[in-house]
Amino acid sequence: MIPVVAGSNPVGHPNPAPRAPRHWRAPALRGATPQAAFRAVALAALAQIESNARGVLLSDDPEFLHQLRIGMRRLRAALRAFRGVLVRKDARRVIRFLRRVSPRLGVARDWDVLVARVEADRGSPGLLSAAQARQGAARRAARRALVSKRFASIGPRVRKLATTPCSATLAQFGAAALARAHRKLMAQALGLDWADAAARHAVRIRVKRLRYSCEFFAPAFPAKGVSPYIAALKALQEVLGALNDISVGRRLIGFEADEAALLRRLGLVWVRFAKRRVFWRAPA
Repeated sequence: MIPVVAGSNPVGHPNPAPRAPRHWRAPALRGATPQAAFRAVALAALAQIESNARGVLLSDDPEFLHQLRIGMRRLRAALRAFRGVLVRKDARRVIRFLRRVSPRLGVARDWDVLVARVEADRGSPGLLSAAQARQGAARRAARRALVSKRFASIGPRVRKLATTPCSATLAQFGAAALARAHRKLMAQALGLDWADAAARHAVRIRVKRLRYSCEFFAPAFPAKGVSPYIAALKALQEVLGALNDISVGRRLIGFEADEAALLRRLGLVWVRFAKRRVFWRAPA
C-alpha cells in the first residue's frame, strides 16, 4: 500500500479511508434549471470520485476502484449531456484530463475482474498466482495516477466550469440531450455484428452514456415511463459487460469461456430495448 501525501491531490489529505465504497447518489433536481442541474450532477459525480479515490489509495477492496471509475464515467456523461450550457472548450479540457487518467485505472479494473473470475472458477494455482501478480502491479500504477497533478486538477477544473444562459426547462433541455444520445447509440448499432468484440464495446459505451443521461434527467419526466426504460438499458449493459469481461480475459491471459449463450441473449435483449418507446417527450 502506498502512502498518501497531504496536499498532493484532492484525495491526498489526512482523511481516513471511507468505510465503504461510495455509490452514485442522485441529487434532487425536480424544478431545477439546466444550469443548476449540471452543477448538482457534476458535484455528485465529484463526491463519488473523490471518496472512492481515497478508498483506492488506502484500501485493497476492488469495489473502490470500480465505483471510482463509475463516477468518472458519470462525470464525462454529464459534461456531454449538459454541453449546451457549458463553455465547450473548458468542458472538453476536463474530458481530456479524465481520459488521460482513465487507462491505468481501466487496466487495474480489468485485472480485478479477471482475478475474481479465476478465483470463482477455481482455476489453477499457477494461473491465479500470475494473475494476482499482474493485478498488484496494475493497482500500484493506478495509485500513482491518483496522486498525479493531472488527477489533482480535475476537481478544481470542474468546480470552476462556467454555465451559459439557457431559457429551456430541464425537460426541454433533457429531451434534446437524450434524443441526441439515443440517435448516436442507434447509429452505432446499425447493422452491427454482435460477435465483433470491438464494435460491441463501442455500443456498450453508448449504452452507458444514454443510461447515465437518462438518470440525470429522470426527475423532469414521469417515473412510469423512465423506470422501465432505464431497466431495459441496465439489462443491455449487463450482457454487454459480461461479454466484455470474456473478451478482456481472453486478451490478458487466454481465458476461455462460452460466449455463444451470451450472444444469443444479447440479441434478444437488444431487440426488446430497440422496440421500447422513449420517455422524453418534453412539453412545448
